[in-house]
Amino acid sequence: LTINFAPSPRQYEMWKLLQPNYCPHCGGEIELIVVSHDEKGLPVHAPQCKKCHSRKLPQIILGGGAGGGGKSFVGSAWIVSSCLRFPDSRAVVARKTLKALKGSTFNTIKLILRLWGLVQDENYKINNLDGIVTFYNGSTISLIELEDLPSDPEFERLGSNEWGFGFVDECSQVSEKAVEVLFSRLRWNTAETFIYPRLLLTTNPCMNWVRTRFVQDENGDPAVLAPHDAYVPFTVFDNPNKAFVATYRASLDKISDKVTRERILYGNWDFIETNEAAAYWNFDGNLHLIDNLKEKIYNPLKPIVLSWDFNVAPYMSCLALQIDYEGKNIYVLEEILGRAEDKENNTPKLADKISKKYQAEKHIGGILVTGDPAGLSRSTQTEDGVNNYTIISKHLHKSLRARRQLLTKQPAQVTRLEFINSLFHNYDGWNICIDMRCRRLAEDLIYQKKLPTGEKEKKKYTDPKLGIKCERYGHLSDCLDYAICLLLAKSYSKFQRGTADAQPITTYTGTVYGNFDY
Repeated sequence: LTINFAPSPRQYEMWKLLQPNYCPHCGGEIELIVVSHDEKGLPVHAPQCKKCHSRKLPQIILGGGAGGGGKSFVGSAWIVSSCLRFPDSRAVVARKTLKALKGSTFNTIKLILRLWGLVQDENYKINNLDGIVTFYNGSTISLIELEDLPSDPEFERLGSNEWGFGFVDECSQVSEKAVEVLFSRLRWNTAETFIYPRLLLTTNPCMNWVRTRFVQDENGDPAVLAPHDAYVPFTVFDNPNKAFVATYRASLDKISDKVTRERILYGNWDFIETNEAAAYWNFDGNLHLIDNLKEKIYNPLKPIVLSWDFNVAPYMSCLALQIDYEGKNIYVLEEILGRAEDKENNTPKLADKISKKYQAEKHIGGILVTGDPAGLSRSTQTEDGVNNYTIISKHLHKSLRARRQLLTKQPAQVTRLEFINSLFHNYDGWNICIDMRCRRLAEDLIYQKKLPTGEKEKKKYTDPKLGIKCERYGHLSDCLDYAICLLLAKSYSKFQRGTADAQPITTYTGTVYGNFDY
């Protein structure tokens, strides 16, 4: 073998996290120790360094950031070198589809095999039909796809497969559940080789579960990593091939869009895509998302609007807004979610949470409660006269001086979508500004698709935590729709008069506690 590779400091940082029987903190060896016992009295083991006694030994490692940083090359080199090091070992390399895997990551693996002097059909064989590379020492690399399939939501197709270590390239394209199921299959000869399993993930900056789990939480603060997780950030300048960096940098500098350029060049995770095929096709994160908008704009002396959506899965939703009618500015200050894991995905608990929040913030400008008109309907589980809005009224403290104002019915989706998109394009002089931390709302505005009929696509998926079917997108955007159509009634009526199905907007008003003029 001829291996000539001098990794950059960042590549070496990730490489150390992947090495078998090796502590990345002090270089010591690893042992498995008993840390507790389960409810049946059986021992629970965890890896620990023999030298420094650290138990912070990552098993799922994310190499994330800019394109061209050398993440996939290091991952491929690690897979090949580990197969050569341990006879009869089993590695797995995955992407969303086999087609994408064979057209990218697998080509890198084959490049490394050639660069290191390995000869096909002599030192290794490739079975393209089954997607398996078999080495002379009995080690194998299996190529698999991790696309979510409606016919196999639990990834039972992975079945009783056993691998020792794995690599998922472009992990942002697959679900968190797919990664966790694959990780559960890393058990082949682990005790004799790596001591504890290792799974490498790589991706460019994205907006989904990868960012939330490894990089930053929903408020934009650094994520608190689990002891078995690690994140290694990359930029294009972490590639040790300086000629490649110079050429790639020159190409990226020609990209006119600043957000795209910073995401790919510097690995900036604070970006928002623009999806012209989405239901909200005029939304542009570069224009409409503002860092720390609430701190800049929120005025506790002015009324705040709380717009509700009463779906309980994957969460109950409330959007907080303030309107500047003189300057024609709509300020979306924050999204408040009632999550199932916190047992807050019900109206009483979420209303209590909101009440305590605004009392603590000393909000004295009053509250306008609005949202889905269907919330006026009585539940079969409540007595006559009790609905979501009466429950909200009961749980909001009197000092907040809340009242409610609702649309008599949901605005037609086609018309309201066109209206909101027109507002994103400054219709009637209005501007929409959204706090960057409204992550779920931003995802709705980007990823929710539009049906051929012009309505929102309400596609359902099975939530892995709740185990039930629910709509992935649309809850917070519905809150936005209800609030804007109500509060900008004159502009909405003006917009409707220019459509074939023009209908005057009507509202339902009911006092909760006190009155104030918005």
